[in-house]
Amino acid sequence: MKAFDIVFNRHLVFGAGKLQEVPGMLSWYKVNKVFLTTFDRQNAGFLSLTEMLDKAGIAYVIYTDIYGEPDANCINHGRDLYLEEGCDCAVAFGGGSIIDATKAINMLAVNGGKIEEYQMEGREVVTAPPLFIAIPTTSGTGAEATKTAVVLNNDNGLKKSLYHTTMIADIVVLDPELTLSLPAAITAATGMDALSHAIESYVSLNATPITEMYGLAAVELISQNLERAVKTPDDIEARGAMMLASYFGGVAITAGIGIAHIMAQPLGGTFKIPHGDACSIFLPASVELNRAYAKDRYARVAEAFDVDTADLDADGATDALIAKIEELQKAIDAPSKLTPYLTKDIPLDELIDIVKRTTGHITCNPRPLNEDLMREAYEMAL
Repeated sequence: MKAFDIVFNRHLVFGAGKLQEVPGMLSWYKVNKVFLTTFDRQNAGFLSLTEMLDKAGIAYVIYTDIYGEPDANCINHGRDLYLEEGCDCAVAFGGGSIIDATKAINMLAVNGGKIEEYQMEGREVVTAPPLFIAIPTTSGTGAEATKTAVVLNNDNGLKKSLYHTTMIADIVVLDPELTLSLPAAITAATGMDALSHAIESYVSLNATPITEMYGLAAVELISQNLERAVKTPDDIEARGAMMLASYFGGVAITAGIGIAHIMAQPLGGTFKIPHGDACSIFLPASVELNRAYAKDRYARVAEAFDVDTADLDADGATDALIAKIEELQKAIDAPSKLTPYLTKDIPLDELIDIVKRTTGHITCNPRPLNEDLMREAYEMAL
């Protein structure tokens, strides 16, 4: 069995109404002032959180200048506010963009410099960040379970990750009540992101017994609950299952991303495609392109997706998996084609260069990554 390295959150709390435990957690850690991030400060759950913090006498400053997916500017500005206000911990209330931005701000506050130095120049994290609590309000990005932050660089336009083991959230609060008002389109997009995490991690060359276990569990939960969560948004059981699937997928993707994410992340940044939508578009193509290198593993994923594989060989099971993914896309109205998002006329060679400079260093996709594979993936997604 090969060696591996994985980092987990210190404390995970799951269940309806668990948001109310956050003030007690902060009090136990004796924090002085919380750097509190959100996208919508009028969100009912967020208002409830601030009311509880006020009642507990816990000081905080609210940062809302994170629009869409985070860029370097919002992180550097957030760090400035963090320091000016004398904060000593961070709490992220929102989706993956909020959580990623907050983990980066929290790290930057005690390590100095600008986020671009860590993203593009290899500057090392030398000081462990302060306490960080992640409270996801979507189900799919898995950002609460990872050490990684995906950031859009304002200088070169690249959407590129940075990471360190200490950037992972210390505490994660999974409260499905916070997702009940999530619009269908976001539920679908984030759910497809989680499915991509689960499938790509399972066939990754860096997969481990732990990531495999979490990945298959995520596939099973998503296959049974994503359509329910989209079509019956007040189904608390489906919402809870999708929160767990998101978390499991986040743990699993520590095995590394494959061609779906390799294409989705940089092209999503280039064409302003929501990350989950971009992953949805490239996921079926990724299975087909990797088929010859991982069909036995895809057959196992198909089983987790509730495919009856008793009379199917590995190729047949892989065909059935692709059909299941496409069937789910249609059922939840998730995008399957890239063409509607191509708002700018950029030559394919230039797009491939963007991918190479952003995710072209990744070596864990089952089929070796090269320009031919990137081009095939792009053409299949049109």
